[in-house]
Amino acid sequence: MARWLRALAWLSGLALLLAVVITLQKPHIDSDILALMPQSDTRIDNVEAHFFAANKQQVMFSITGGSAKQVHDKLNKWLIDNGLPARFNVPRIDTLSQFYAPYAGRLLSEEYLAALENQHTFSTFYNQKLSQLADPFVSATINLDASLSLASFLTEQMQNLQTFNLEENRLTAIHHDAKYYLLFAQISDNAFGIEQAQQLSTSIEQQLQQLAVDFPQTQVRYSGAVFHTSANASQAKYEMTLFGTLSLLALITMIVWVFRSSVALWLASLTVLSAIFGGAAVLLVVFSQVHILTLVFAVTLIGIAIDYSFHGMLDLSSGKQKGYSRGLKLALLLSLLTTSLGYASLFFSPMLLLAQVGVFVVAGLFCAWLCTLLITRQWQHQLIIAAPILNIADKLSVILLHWLQLRRYVILASIGLITACYLHTPVSLNNDVRLLNASPQALIENEAFHLSLLGQDNGRIMIMFADDEQALLEQLTRFKVALQLRSPDAKLNVLSDLLPSRAMQERNSVLVQAKQNQGVFTASESISGQPFSVSTITLTLDALLTSPLAPLVEQQVMRGDEFVASWFMVTDVPMSVLADFASADPQLLIYNKVALLSEGLTHYSHSLFITLGCALLLAAFLFAWRFKMKCAFKQSAVLVLTIAIILSLCSVLQGSLSIFNLLGSLLVMALSIDYLVFYQINQLSRENIIAISLSAASSMWVFGMLAMSITPAIYSFGLTIMIGLVAIFVLAPLTLDVPKSKENR
Repeated sequence: MARWLRALAWLSGLALLLAVVITLQKPHIDSDILALMPQSDTRIDNVEAHFFAANKQQVMFSITGGSAKQVHDKLNKWLIDNGLPARFNVPRIDTLSQFYAPYAGRLLSEEYLAALENQHTFSTFYNQKLSQLADPFVSATINLDASLSLASFLTEQMQNLQTFNLEENRLTAIHHDAKYYLLFAQISDNAFGIEQAQQLSTSIEQQLQQLAVDFPQTQVRYSGAVFHTSANASQAKYEMTLFGTLSLLALITMIVWVFRSSVALWLASLTVLSAIFGGAAVLLVVFSQVHILTLVFAVTLIGIAIDYSFHGMLDLSSGKQKGYSRGLKLALLLSLLTTSLGYASLFFSPMLLLAQVGVFVVAGLFCAWLCTLLITRQWQHQLIIAAPILNIADKLSVILLHWLQLRRYVILASIGLITACYLHTPVSLNNDVRLLNASPQALIENEAFHLSLLGQDNGRIMIMFADDEQALLEQLTRFKVALQLRSPDAKLNVLSDLLPSRAMQERNSVLVQAKQNQGVFTASESISGQPFSVSTITLTLDALLTSPLAPLVEQQVMRGDEFVASWFMVTDVPMSVLADFASADPQLLIYNKVALLSEGLTHYSHSLFITLGCALLLAAFLFAWRFKMKCAFKQSAVLVLTIAIILSLCSVLQGSLSIFNLLGSLLVMALSIDYLVFYQINQLSRENIIAISLSAASSMWVFGMLAMSITPAIYSFGLTIMIGLVAIFVLAPLTLDVPKSKENR
């Protein structure tokens, strides 16, 4: 009874600790893929947070077909009724005119500048404009600015800004001769929790399904970050449930088959639960926000923690001594140290997912080790290995002895396999961050289609930095002029179009005043009957941020404590041209989030290669210290062969390697050292053979589940570990010395 009380007290203590941490920390489970990524430099991070927060909250719909107008109106009403207001609102022309009127004469369009060449060209321009009184900009501004500089400026800016057509207050676009009605909706800030994202996504999809039934001739496409969040979260939940359930059933089957005892099942469960509760408590202390993919990868902890239970129970079941043997204690300690060191290397990873997995596993393994040493041994007299398992162990012992005789051939075959794989597919890295995405293909295609519909499929986002507002506006003006000289087809709208710099406004004012003195405006003054006057008020950014265009301007400019920045899209310009401009100007950046993140993953992949090399050296020193040089050489060679087999086979099966193959290799390295240590300390004893075989089988099953994932990152991780476990299971026994009786034969 006392041992049951101690076990329950141990488990209850860990559960209570986890409950207290959850209560105090109030952790948030995140499913935003970008939240996992390495951080950029502070300046870029600040710009991203400002410019793209609103875009992250946008959902877009495109509607085409026979009843597109009716579907647009019904969907728009449903969105409004459900608290999803329209994000895109075209400002009223009269409101714009009233705002810009005080700055007439200081804001000039290209057309107006050309018309000021002489009195004749301006008269022609003026008369042409007056004949277009149906033009809303002319009719709205002529009473405010008789020179029509304001009408020309607003016409030019609205033509540049208006990507879409406006049809009875509905946004439309023509794409490949088909008309599309567009809707942009704004979701709330709190819609990116997993439950909220899934509820919102499900609600929208149900409404679209109903519209598809009511209007079968109409097609609606949708896109937005919230749909990706929901899809990835749903897939992760499904895989967690499926993999966890199958792994649990497999482990229960193995334990019952070997021990034929409910006590063994209880002890294995106790060890695994200790690892999970302890690992989760420490994880939530360190990270108040945990990514859902961390929980998917954390299933690997089950496969490692239960190994401690297997080795402990089998050592106790031998009955050769009371408590654990000295060899088992040493092997368990070395196993804990080596595996923990492997995962501890992830603590300072620039990728949040890896750091979280490292913390969870190291803390969990420590709790599993303590549970094995302190709790499991108290059930020694109730642990008995089933007779059929002992017979199997004896047969395996004979097979392994024969296997040792073939050591040279196995090693040569392994080298041949590695060579053939390398010749077929040379090892290369592909760290495209999109490998993290498990979104449905249809959703990915919708995103690509909408980019094409918006004319952004061949565009590049650029960011201009400057020390202050006026420097930024001048830099933007110079860049646009220089770019259009080099690439006449370039299309870009920059902040300085809407807000010329103070110096540019002064130059425009001086120019207009000079043209007035030259009599250029004589005809317009006589027609309008109003004397021409140039404004002396300078348009500023602060003023523009209170204008009807404020929502648009806020998405183009950011003012920080030490810098200001503006982002803009450039289309129809070769990447090489933009790269030349960016390399020549340290204040100009071509912004490509995917490329930046992929580059960060590549840098970390290189550091993982170094980590693998360091882990190999550490293992070699450990082997040399504990088992002497000859044995250390054989064990190190097996580790090298195992990692080489992993990388070469994964390269063939996947076409290239990613950071997750290297992460899996690091775990295999830790597990491989465990097997090599247990073989050297406990040799080919029946208990050791059973424990290692059970450990390998359970790990292969648990990690093999991950190789079934549709998320490329998880698939790569699972495939790597599966191949590595098979390789080390085959190669690890070859490090033993062949018994002399066998050598003499």
